[in-house]
Amino acid sequence: MNNIGNMSKEEITATIQQLKDQLAEVEEEKSFVLSQTGRHVPGHIAREYEATIDRLQKELSHWQMLLKGKEEKAK
Repeated sequence: MNNIGNMSKEEITATIQQLKDQLAEVEEEKSFVLSQTGRHVPGHIAREYEATIDRLQKELSHWQMLLKGKEEKAK
């Protein structure tokens, strides 16, 4: 991957979209797994989903801030 500072606006936007897609996928999977009423899901599984979702949200926020900074520099 390029040095983050050298990434184009388009590359940053693509990374943001990728993270949004991953986040949606994990949230959908979590919802499906945890909604299985006839099946016990260990607590650590739910915590793993939450940790993954939290990590993706933080990464997404970071990349969105980078994009905002890049857009402000372009003005």
